[in-house]
Amino acid sequence: MSRSKVANIALGVLCGPILCCWIAFASCCCPGRLHRHGESEDRKRFERRQVMSPRPLAVRPPERALTIPVPIPPTERHKNARGKTLNQSRSRLLSLPLELRQMIWRAALGDSTIHMVLKKNKLGHLRCKESRTVDCPLGYNGKTLSRACCWGAVDRANIWQPKGGNGPKHTDGNVLPLLQSCRQIYSEAIEYLYTTNCFSFYDLDCLRYFSCTTLPSRFSLIRTLDIEWCLTWPIYDPVAQSFLLTSPALYPPHDEATWEETWRVIAAMPNLNFIRVSLLYFDGFRDRRCERKMLAPMRKVTRPKVFEVHVSWHGDEHAEDAPFTLIRPVAEDGEGQ
Repeated sequence: MSRSKVANIALGVLCGPILCCWIAFASCCCPGRLHRHGESEDRKRFERRQVMSPRPLAVRPPERALTIPVPIPPTERHKNARGKTLNQSRSRLLSLPLELRQMIWRAALGDSTIHMVLKKNKLGHLRCKESRTVDCPLGYNGKTLSRACCWGAVDRANIWQPKGGNGPKHTDGNVLPLLQSCRQIYSEAIEYLYTTNCFSFYDLDCLRYFSCTTLPSRFSLIRTLDIEWCLTWPIYDPVAQSFLLTSPALYPPHDEATWEETWRVIAAMPNLNFIRVSLLYFDGFRDRRCERKMLAPMRKVTRPKVFEVHVSWHGDEHAEDAPFTLIRPVAEDGEGQ
């Protein structure tokens, strides 16, 4: 027997017990390294979000339409049965001139920031306590963004949780009742809800769900968006993602497909006039190519007159010829951009 074979056998005898001890230790203390996919926290959050996701918009039969129907000739009424609309001529509110009623509807429903939140199998909305979204304190709970001081807290899956004490215990309490009170009020006031408010989103899925749970004719009226999103890991960076222990590396909504679909939805909004995006990422991007790929889907959004993209990391590129203005943090003295 050669000396090399003897050496290999001796090395195996010495290293075998050490290897067995390491496997036993890893299986007890580090199960995530042996079970890369099944036990990951990202997968648990993803599965919970799937269970809690809102239901698609139901097809409303003609007789359930909320808006006042167009007058139908007597000969055609039997073919297009609609719900009954009661005469409101005795209402003092509805007897006011249309111009005054429109001012009332806008004051009651519009000119605010509407925070959209994920709830159990539906979306919720709350009016911001501040006059501007940028003045509303934005927090971070270790995994997701949150405005706990304004609309309560969210769990680690970004699902809204009622706030204790004097905070909000429910949503949807100060907008829908007026719209649901009367068909005439709904018909006259509904456009102010969508055209005069800024809709604020902290979750990409929340915006996508909103687009498919709202009537397309209403969703297309939106003019102002404010989006805050925290990148948990650099998208479009396969080298960095290879170090993650889960498979797939990135679960929705933190993956590239969800990111691109979000901007396809926004790019198709015909009346969008203003959009402000705040992207939070603590480590920045490993190289410029990854950042360029991340910004590429946003270049398809060309309708807004004002399109600001605020990022939390430094860099030396300014997204030339882009439809948006890329705003980076101000570099401190002696720190390169």
